[in-house]
Amino acid sequence: MVVARAGVWLTVASGLAFASSGPLAKSVLTAEWSPGAVLAVRLSGAAAVMLVLAALAEPEGLRGSVHHLRTIGAFGVIALAGVQATFFLSLEYLQVGVSLMIQFLAPIVVIGWDWVVRGRRPSDATLLGAAVALCGAALVIDVFDAGGLSLPGLGWAALSMLCNAAFFLLSARTSDSLRPVVLLGTGLTVAAVTSWTLGVLTVLPIHLGSATATMAERHLPAWVALVLLILLSTVVAYLCGVAGAARIGATLMSLILLSEVLFAVALSWLLLGEAVAPIQLFGALLVIGGIALARYGADQRAARRGETASDRALT
Repeated sequence: MVVARAGVWLTVASGLAFASSGPLAKSVLTAEWSPGAVLAVRLSGAAAVMLVLAALAEPEGLRGSVHHLRTIGAFGVIALAGVQATFFLSLEYLQVGVSLMIQFLAPIVVIGWDWVVRGRRPSDATLLGAAVALCGAALVIDVFDAGGLSLPGLGWAALSMLCNAAFFLLSARTSDSLRPVVLLGTGLTVAAVTSWTLGVLTVLPIHLGSATATMAERHLPAWVALVLLILLSTVVAYLCGVAGAARIGATLMSLILLSEVLFAVALSWLLLGEAVAPIQLFGALLVIGGIALARYGADQRAARRGETASDRALT
């Protein structure tokens, strides 16, 4: 129970850290940096930091990572570089709210995967909680004020959603031989190489802009925003996320990370001065209620499994 509680709080911290990426990235993008440049710098800086941490904390695990090349490659290309690159590409055709809402359908994919492939049917409470939280997320990002839809944009957003689901599933695959810090250090290195490759191929062109970023009409050096984007929105966010997934599993983690939309709206209000509508506040309550319901369903199922195991031990 203590481990599960720690996993929940680590995942909430991950959602808060991920939410800071919006205002920070936007401040650099308004300084005429291209999305490809922001992505490449973000992933490269995070990879360097995580490799140093892995070398200091898990030197043996880092050397043993060669035995997990398939997992690391998939994690880096699909779950890290893929989810961000496809999201940026979708924004050329869709508004941010629509693209985010499609990306946040990832928990449904995770639940379906666990159900169909692994035979782990979620409880009714978890399914209901997922539905309530997703409806709340739709209201929080004001998806119904989205304007027209584009088929290419929907395609990129759907691909981003699948990559996001892969992140949850692969994050839960850490073990004694592949620790979270090792998976992230090696995975981010693969992701950084992938992002620069996409830049060279002009899929996501790399263009460095001004040295001064703007946040809430206040100027700050672009490098400060980028450092925060690397350390807080990437290193801390992914470390907490992967560590949380290892403790509570992919399904519950993917639902709790819906809290990111709450933090994103709050930070946009605090840092960028963006208004928050009443319908968004109502959506925030639905997200919190849905996550609580899903968490309750997971606890009830874990309790029943514990009782079953105890009964078997007594017979």
